Amino acid sequence: MQPRNFMAIWAVTSQGANICRKIARQFPGAHIYLGDKVKDPPPEAALFQSLQQAVEEKFGRYRSHVFVMAAGIAVRIIAPHVTSKLSDPAVLVADDSGNFVISLLSGHMGGANTLAHQLSRVLGATPVITTATDNARVPAIDQTARHRNLFMENPQAVKQVSMAFLAKKQVDRFDPGGWLDKEAGAWTNTLAEPLFTRHPGIMVHHDMTPVPEHILVLRPRNLYVGIGCNSATSFEEILEVLHTAFDKNRLSIQSINLLATIREKTGEPGLLQLSKHLQRPLIGITRHILDLVPDVPNPSLMVQRHMGVKSVCEAAAIMAADKGTLMVPKIKSGNVTVAVASCT
Repeated sequence: MQPRNFMAIWAVTSQGANICRKIARQFPGAHIYLGDKVKDPPPEAALFQSLQQAVEEKFGRYRSHVFVMAAGIAVRIIAPHVTSKLSDPAVLVADDSGNFVISLLSGHMGGANTLAHQLSRVLGATPVITTATDNARVPAIDQTARHRNLFMENPQAVKQVSMAFLAKKQVDRFDPGGWLDKEAGAWTNTLAEPLFTRHPGIMVHHDMTPVPEHILVLRPRNLYVGIGCNSATSFEEILEVLHTAFDKNRLSIQSINLLATIREKTGEPGLLQLSKHLQRPLIGITRHILDLVPDVPNPSLMVQRHMGVKSVCEAAAIMAADKGTLMVPKIKSGNVTVAVASCT
């Protein structure tokens, strides 16, 4: 899947075109689309004959759309393309006088509510936000998860948590890393262990221990994977060892922040493919930095002889995690070694 562009701004009148330009000047990477009957369109704008056809072509290519026109037009135009709150782009509507900015679609997950406030400041407009949690001033847990870069494993559980917040009912939270302390600390009952009951709840952790299906599971990206491998080791072999390490230790793959290895191995095709597959960066660490780890549990004379360091995977994981805690010591299988460290 190709990465989506940032923002498309749409208008069908000259007055709307002026609003588009004002927005685009403040949001680098925004693209302007204007009806071909707009007089004196700016040179940076792309022109369309049919708004319906143009939106059909571009809707999935942008993370956000701003329609400078009547809300009813925007609703009818986007309706055939709306699929899921988990994947729909943010959709906003501004009137062509610049008085109001409406968050129309994907207010939390897509960031439309936040964008509505930003656009309103640019235009001197009034933001119109209709999501219940925002107006009741209770935590919007899906929006918070997005801001904290927490992966929602079961987004269907968001509704129960949000409804409990709105009704001021108990919500339990197991969050040993304190990821939601600021936003949800005052609204939740903190658990020392993931022992949930019938109450709605939130678990923020990398551990794959099963919890009741009504508990919202959020995965923090706090795991750092150190990998060593022989030259030309296949992607499939590396991936298999990685999954073995995570399954054996009940860790979520979604909690991986990045992959790390010795700098000389960053060009290995198998590692590069793994990075692409997981959509996580691969970093290379110099021998000098790897040797700063004083006591790796499993030093290797073979690695010392061939790479000039006593450890690759364990030292790389620890240093990538900013001298974090080694959670999974070296696992060796075939041509691959894997270790995992955490950083809260």
